[in-house]
Amino acid sequence: MKLATGFLTLTLAYNAFAEPIPKAKRALSDYTAVFSAIQSQVATVSSTVASYVGGSTAGSSVQDASAELVTIINNGATSVAGFDSLSSLDALQLVSPIQDLTSDISGLVDAVIAAEPNFVADGLAGDVLTSLQDQKTAAEGLRDAITPKVPASLQDIASELAEGIVTEIERGIAAYSD
Repeated sequence: MKLATGFLTLTLAYNAFAEPIPKAKRALSDYTAVFSAIQSQVATVSSTVASYVGGSTAGSSVQDASAELVTIINNGATSVAGFDSLSSLDALQLVSPIQDLTSDISGLVDAVIAAEPNFVADGLAGDVLTSLQDQKTAAEGLRDAITPKVPASLQDIASELAEGIVTEIERGIAAYSD
């Protein structure tokens, strides 16, 4: 009897671990949380650029904040890649967060372009260019992660919206490439 009980316990334990762990369904809020995290860091970088131009922050602080932005975007792209696909209704609800993020990035790029004389004077223009290029690469990764998560009928729109983020960063790259 002990042998049968031990075998039954072992069989039940094996079956419990042999079944795949169910993947948690990701809701729209998980997607919007990714955009919120990126927006928050964009605000931090913007504030750091303003402090740098005002003379109260070192250029290295801008670089550190920019590097953190790249990390957050890359982490967001990785997270999105693991999320379940969105329904049409949920996908349409991402339009506003993507547009808001694009607007925030546009403001950041404007500030970085306006600060170019400061970065040039401090010998940091090359570092800024590299940061912008890293941000562009990360934004492209986010775009490429989001696009397949929406229904096929909306993928062109999703890609175009997310491309707006990349386009804004390219403006900064163009300004620092001269």
